[in-house]
Amino acid sequence: MKTKSWVLLLGAVFLILAGITALQYLGVKPGDSALVYVDGALAQTIDLSRDGEYRIESAEGWNLLRVRNGSLAVTAASCPDGDCVRCGERSANPPIVCLPNRVSIRFTDAGEIDGVAR
Repeated sequence: MKTKSWVLLLGAVFLILAGITALQYLGVKPGDSALVYVDGALAQTIDLSRDGEYRIESAEGWNLLRVRNGSLAVTAASCPDGDCVRCGERSANPPIVCLPNRVSIRFTDAGEIDGVAR
């Protein structure tokens, strides 16, 4: 293939990937609530429309959550690595996870269908 063909092919691939990325991040609407799971079990549901602080306890440690302006952030944690604290504020998926403390925070929309039963 000639150089011009490679440039066109790579340009098309780049545009497709950029479009997919834009749809994933620009099409995300903020959630109405956050579901806090500790060791796989639902421990607390947090309304994101109400500002406040929450302390989540697990057998392995604790996480301090702050809700402000519709977004949730882990502000402190007893885990040694602190990856959950560095996630920053979020109001939509992807979830925030603290593996050492076995805590995960998922965001939901009030109109979201969680499952279908027949």
